[in-house]
Amino acid sequence: MGSVPINNMHLYILKNNSSGKYYIGVTNNIERRLREHNNANKHFTGRADGKWVVLFSKVFNSKIEARREELRLKKAKNKKYIDWYILNQGP
Repeated sequence: MGSVPINNMHLYILKNNSSGKYYIGVTNNIERRLREHNNANKHFTGRADGKWVVLFSKVFNSKIEARREELRLKKAKNKKYIDWYILNQGP
């Protein structure tokens, strides 16, 4: 998870070890976003017990591409599909 050029964007999938919930997002700095998600002041992810861990990260050349994939995954709302996606590293 080294640094990437600013125009590259990470699609990331986090999992909460306590609740088993997933969070899908996009960022250009995955280390910073993980710290923010584990900060208790965050709206959705901060309310969960336990820590969030990165299960998956994929680099895209643009924010538009990364957001398109993020929305496609969020629209699925299916943990089995997300598990498949992680194992197969996306389509």
